[in-house]
Amino acid sequence: MALKLRLKPNERVVINGCVVQNDNRRYTLTVSNFAQIIRGSDILDEDEADTPVRRAYFVIQGMLLDPALVKERAEILTTMMAKLYAAFQRPDMRDRVMEAMHQVGAADYYKALACLRPVMAYEETVLPGVRPLRGRDPAEP
Repeated sequence: MALKLRLKPNERVVINGCVVQNDNRRYTLTVSNFAQIIRGSDILDEDEADTPVRRAYFVIQGMLLDPALVKERAEILTTMMAKLYAAFQRPDMRDRVMEAMHQVGAADYYKALACLRPVMAYEETVLPGVRPLRGRDPAEP
């Protein structure tokens, strides 16, 4: 099944490590086979990776953007995710952490990131002093 990406004017998307940027008008791009894809608005800057869940998100994002990092980061990520799972008491948050790890195991890094977005939103409500992510709702898939 093909994936249709509706790009806003000047929006960027990364496909298999290649940055593609739209021009000044809306555009629909169709990807006909599996590819590692992430929209520019879903990319977390390194300075934003300032909480445990955001750090895990950043590690997975790196695996998506640079496949050469997958092997190196897999062990680090396993430890991080085990700690996250243990830290959360809410079953729905634990389920999302487990599903994210399942998606990482299947090498579907975008779906893993999507699983962690609601966990990031929840984390903002329970950790004191956590600043919301810039101009986007982390709970959106």
